[in-house]
Amino acid sequence: MGNTQSRVTFKEISSKPHAFAVGALTELEGEITILDGKILVATTPDGAIASSTLGSDEQSATFLTVAYVDNWTRDSIPPDMDFETAVETVAKRNGVNVDEPFPFYVSAHTNSFDLHVINGFCPVASPDLPNKDQPWRLHGAETDMLIVGFFAKEQEGVMTHHGSNIHMHGIVTSGKEPISGHLDKVDIAAGSSIFVPAM
Repeated sequence: MGNTQSRVTFKEISSKPHAFAVGALTELEGEITILDGKILVATTPDGAIASSTLGSDEQSATFLTVAYVDNWTRDSIPPDMDFETAVETVAKRNGVNVDEPFPFYVSAHTNSFDLHVINGFCPVASPDLPNKDQPWRLHGAETDMLIVGFFAKEQEGVMTHHGSNIHMHGIVTSGKEPISGHLDKVDIAAGSSIFVPAM
C-alpha cells in the first residue's frame, strides 16, 4: 500500500491563517479539503455512504498539498474550454506564473461531475481493487459546488495524478449537508467565478 503514515496534523496546518489544501487522511482513510482554513474530511467507512465532517486538531494527513493565500484575483471561467485549459488561461491573464505550482478555487455551477472518496486505497494507483476497498463514488449533474485545487506542471504522481496537471477536490453545497471529495471530472458552466492568487 506504500507509505501512508501520518505526516502532518491538522493542528499544524491551522497554525497559519487562510489555508487552502487538498489531500488524503493518514492510512488513506478519506479525503481532505481545506477552504480558507475550514477543514472538511470525507470518509466512507462501509463504502456505501460517505460523510463530510469538520476536521479536528488530532487528525492528520499522509499526503497534503497546501498553500496559504491572503489575497485572490477573481475572474470568470471562459466558455468552450476544458477545465484544465481554462484554469491555465485565467492564471496567465492575471499574471500567475503557470510554470510553478499554484492554488485556485472556484465558486461553480456544474453541468456534470464525478467525485470519489477513498476507502483505504488509491483507486488511481490500484484500479483493480476488490469491491470492499473500492472508493465511494458520486456522479452528479447540475449543482452548486466549491472547488479547491492546484495546477502543477510536471508534477504527475507527486502533486497530481498521472495524465493531469490538476489535483482538485469539490464541495457540493446544494444539499442540507456538504458533500466533499476528490474530483475526477467536472464540466463547469461558463461564467462561474474562479479565483487565483493575486500578483
